[in-house]
Amino acid sequence: MWMRELRLGALAGERLRATLQRSALSTRHAVLATATAMALFAAACASGPAAAPTARSPSGGPPPAPLTPAPNVPGNPENGRQLFVAKGCIGCHTLRGVPAATGVVGPNLTNVALRPTLAGETIENSPQNMARWILDPPSLKPGTAMPRLGLAEQEARNLVAFLYSQPYNPAH
Repeated sequence: MWMRELRLGALAGERLRATLQRSALSTRHAVLATATAMALFAAACASGPAAAPTARSPSGGPPPAPLTPAPNVPGNPENGRQLFVAKGCIGCHTLRGVPAATGVVGPNLTNVALRPTLAGETIENSPQNMARWILDPPSLKPGTAMPRLGLAEQEARNLVAFLYSQPYNPAH
Protein backbone atom coordinates (compact mmCIF):
# COMPACT_ATOMS: atom_id res chain seq x y z
CA MET A 1 0.00 0.00 0.00
CA TRP A 2 2.77 2.47 0.95
CA MET A 3 4.61 1.81 -2.32
CA ARG A 4 1.40 2.38 -4.30
CA GLU A 5 1.00 5.77 -2.63
CA LEU A 6 4.59 6.68 -3.46
CA ARG A 7 3.98 5.71 -7.10
CA LEU A 8 0.85 7.90 -7.12
CA GLY A 9 2.91 10.80 -5.77
CA ALA A 10 5.60 10.27 -8.38
CA LEU A 11 2.95 10.13 -11.10
CA ALA A 12 1.40 13.37 -9.83
CA GLY A 13 4.83 15.02 -9.84
CA GLU A 14 5.48 13.86 -13.39
CA ARG A 15 2.07 15.14 -14.56
CA LEU A 16 2.74 18.50 -12.93
CA ARG A 17 6.21 18.70 -14.49
CA ALA A 18 4.81 17.88 -17.94
CA THR A 19 2.03 20.47 -17.55
CA LEU A 20 4.52 23.11 -16.50
CA GLN A 21 6.81 22.32 -19.43
CA ARG A 22 3.89 22.80 -21.84
CA SER A 23 2.80 26.01 -20.11
CA ALA A 24 3.94 29.57 -20.54
CA LEU A 25 5.49 29.70 -17.07
CA SER A 26 9.01 31.01 -16.78
CA THR A 27 11.61 28.55 -15.59
CA ARG A 28 11.70 30.27 -12.18
CA HIS A 29 7.93 29.92 -11.73
CA ALA A 30 7.95 26.34 -13.00
CA VAL A 31 10.67 25.36 -10.54
CA LEU A 32 8.87 27.09 -7.67
CA ALA A 33 5.52 25.49 -8.51
CA THR A 34 7.09 22.03 -8.90
CA ALA A 35 9.02 22.41 -5.65
CA THR A 36 5.86 23.51 -3.85
CA ALA A 37 3.87 20.53 -5.14
CA MET A 38 6.60 18.05 -4.29
CA ALA A 39 7.03 19.57 -0.82
CA LEU A 40 3.32 19.14 -0.20
CA PHE A 41 3.49 15.48 -1.15
CA ALA A 42 6.64 14.94 0.93
CA ALA A 43 4.99 16.56 3.96
CA ALA A 44 1.95 14.32 3.58
CA CYS A 45 4.17 11.25 3.44
CA ALA A 46 6.50 12.30 6.27
CA SER A 47 4.28 10.87 8.99
CA GLY A 48 4.20 7.44 7.40
CA PRO A 49 1.74 5.47 5.31
CA ALA A 50 -1.37 6.59 7.19
CA ALA A 51 -0.73 10.25 6.29
CA ALA A 52 0.00 9.70 2.58
CA PRO A 53 -2.72 10.62 0.09
CA THR A 54 -4.64 7.84 -1.59
CA ALA A 55 -6.42 7.55 -4.89
CA ARG A 56 -9.82 7.70 -3.16
CA SER A 57 -9.33 10.80 -1.03
CA PRO A 58 -6.64 13.47 -1.56
CA SER A 59 -6.50 14.12 2.18
CA GLY A 60 -6.28 10.46 3.15
CA GLY A 61 -9.44 10.85 5.23
CA PRO A 62 -13.09 10.14 4.55
CA PRO A 63 -14.59 11.28 1.24
CA PRO A 64 -15.59 14.95 1.20
CA ALA A 65 -19.21 15.91 1.83
CA PRO A 66 -21.40 16.55 -1.23
CA LEU A 67 -21.34 20.15 -2.42
CA THR A 68 -24.27 22.53 -2.62
CA PRO A 69 -23.96 24.23 -6.03
CA ALA A 70 -24.11 27.99 -6.41
CA PRO A 71 -27.34 29.09 -8.08
CA ASN A 72 -27.21 29.94 -11.79
CA VAL A 73 -23.60 28.85 -12.25
CA PRO A 74 -23.15 26.26 -15.00
CA GLY A 75 -20.93 23.25 -14.43
CA ASN A 76 -20.60 20.45 -11.90
CA PRO A 77 -18.93 21.51 -8.62
CA GLU A 78 -18.17 17.89 -7.66
CA ASN A 79 -16.23 17.39 -10.90
CA GLY A 80 -14.61 20.78 -10.36
CA ARG A 81 -13.42 19.75 -6.90
CA GLN A 82 -11.78 16.65 -8.41
CA LEU A 83 -10.22 18.71 -11.20
CA PHE A 84 -8.84 21.24 -8.70
CA VAL A 85 -6.69 18.45 -7.25
CA ALA A 86 -6.07 16.43 -10.43
CA LYS A 87 -4.97 19.38 -12.57
CA GLY A 88 -2.47 20.58 -9.98
CA CYS A 89 -4.26 23.76 -8.84
CA ILE A 90 -3.33 22.76 -5.28
CA GLY A 91 0.36 23.24 -6.12
CA CYS A 92 -0.07 27.00 -6.56
CA HIS A 93 -3.25 27.93 -4.68
CA THR A 94 -4.58 27.66 -1.15
CA LEU A 95 -8.27 26.83 -0.79
CA ARG A 96 -9.93 26.29 2.58
CA GLY A 97 -11.72 22.95 2.64
CA VAL A 98 -9.25 21.26 0.29
CA PRO A 99 -6.61 19.83 2.65
CA ALA A 100 -3.84 19.51 0.06
CA ALA A 101 -4.44 23.01 -1.38
CA THR A 102 -1.75 24.96 0.42
CA GLY A 103 0.16 26.48 -2.51
CA VAL A 104 1.54 29.99 -2.20
CA VAL A 105 2.65 30.77 -5.77
CA GLY A 106 -0.84 31.98 -6.74
CA PRO A 107 -3.50 33.76 -4.68
CA ASN A 108 -5.59 32.14 -1.98
CA LEU A 109 -8.84 31.13 -3.69
CA THR A 110 -10.96 30.78 -0.55
CA ASN A 111 -14.28 32.50 -1.35
CA VAL A 112 -12.87 33.93 -4.60
CA ALA A 113 -16.45 34.07 -5.88
CA LEU A 114 -17.21 36.84 -3.38
CA ARG A 115 -14.46 39.11 -4.71
CA PRO A 116 -15.44 41.88 -7.13
CA THR A 117 -12.47 41.28 -9.44
CA LEU A 118 -10.02 38.61 -10.60
CA ALA A 119 -6.36 38.66 -11.63
CA GLY A 120 -5.11 41.42 -9.40
CA GLU A 121 -8.22 43.57 -9.78
CA THR A 122 -8.02 43.71 -13.58
CA ILE A 123 -11.05 41.58 -14.56
CA GLU A 124 -14.63 41.87 -13.29
CA ASN A 125 -15.53 38.67 -11.42
CA SER A 126 -18.35 36.67 -12.99
CA PRO A 127 -18.68 32.95 -13.74
CA GLN A 128 -18.13 33.67 -17.45
CA ASN A 129 -15.03 35.80 -16.85
CA MET A 130 -13.60 33.30 -14.39
CA ALA A 131 -14.00 30.51 -16.96
CA ARG A 132 -12.29 32.69 -19.59
CA TRP A 133 -9.48 33.37 -17.09
CA ILE A 134 -9.04 29.68 -16.26
CA LEU A 135 -8.96 28.74 -19.95
CA ASP A 136 -6.43 31.34 -21.11
CA PRO A 137 -5.00 33.68 -18.45
CA PRO A 138 -2.32 35.31 -20.66
CA SER A 139 -4.95 36.43 -23.20
CA LEU A 140 -6.73 38.43 -20.48
CA LYS A 141 -3.65 39.62 -18.60
CA PRO A 142 -0.40 39.48 -20.59
CA GLY A 143 2.59 38.67 -18.42
CA THR A 144 0.58 36.79 -15.79
CA ALA A 145 2.35 33.96 -13.98
CA MET A 146 -0.72 31.72 -14.39
CA PRO A 147 -0.24 29.49 -17.43
CA ARG A 148 -2.65 28.05 -19.94
CA LEU A 149 -3.46 24.63 -18.51
CA GLY A 150 -4.90 23.06 -21.63
CA LEU A 151 -8.35 22.60 -20.10
CA ALA A 152 -11.51 21.92 -22.06
CA GLU A 153 -14.33 24.45 -21.76
CA GLN A 154 -16.42 22.01 -19.69
CA GLU A 155 -13.50 21.48 -17.29
CA ALA A 156 -13.22 25.26 -16.85
CA ARG A 157 -16.98 25.49 -16.18
CA ASN A 158 -16.70 22.69 -13.60
CA LEU A 159 -13.81 24.45 -11.85
CA VAL A 160 -15.82 27.69 -11.81
CA ALA A 161 -18.85 25.84 -10.41
CA PHE A 162 -16.61 24.44 -7.66
CA LEU A 163 -15.06 27.81 -6.80
CA TYR A 164 -18.45 29.56 -6.88
CA SER A 165 -19.91 26.85 -4.61
CA GLN A 166 -17.46 27.68 -1.80
CA PRO A 167 -19.60 30.31 -0.02
CA TYR A 168 -22.48 27.77 0.01
CA ASN A 169 -20.26 25.05 1.52
CA PRO A 170 -18.39 26.44 4.53
CA ALA A 171 -15.34 24.33 5.35
CA HIS A 172 -15.44 22.67 8.74
